[in-house]
Amino acid sequence: MKVAYERVRHMIPAVVGLLRLQGAKPSFAPSYRFTAVAALLVLATIANARGGTPDPPVFRSRSSQFILLRPIDPAPSTKIQGIGGAPVDLTQLRGRVVLLNFWASWCSPCVYEMPSLDRLAATADPSRLAIVAVAIDRDGAATVTPFLREHGLTHLAIGLDPSQRLGSLSTDHVSAGALPLWGLPITYIIDKHGDVVGYITGAAEWDSQKARAFLDYFINEN
Repeated sequence: MKVAYERVRHMIPAVVGLLRLQGAKPSFAPSYRFTAVAALLVLATIANARGGTPDPPVFRSRSSQFILLRPIDPAPSTKIQGIGGAPVDLTQLRGRVVLLNFWASWCSPCVYEMPSLDRLAATADPSRLAIVAVAIDRDGAATVTPFLREHGLTHLAIGLDPSQRLGSLSTDHVSAGALPLWGLPITYIIDKHGDVVGYITGAAEWDSQKARAFLDYFINEN
């Protein structure tokens, strides 16, 4: 219900615009309120439809909450190098839910978040949930490897994307197929079919009960 409420709240300006196009004058008159509420209910129903399944549980970071994407697009097929030299290829992870996190060693919220991601990776079933943390540090492994060692992060699959080809802060790279990085950290959820279903910005407690319930929603989807 909270997710639906947030969607309806963000739809209000669009509904007002539609009513104005139809000649309605915004006011607090009962007829106008009835028309606006009816329009919002229709839009909320459309926005809430996702294969006949309910929305995932509301999940918040320290600065935002998870946002479902519409329409749903396939995850990028761009391959990047992993910290151990093996490529990170999202297309090879289909059949599992993917938690795709973008971070950097110079990002304070990322530093705060990384231990909880590492604890999640330590306990998650890798056959059902793949956790990939992609560093966009310009120096790549030269910076990332000491950072991981310093913070005792041993369970995460680490990707290196210094050129920001998989995820980018630049609109030029986004237009070439990279995922937009609206801030750091940012985490995308990719479903078992390989589609990007949504994202959340800001540091989240990924090993919390709320996070596990949130991830279980996608893991248990058909």
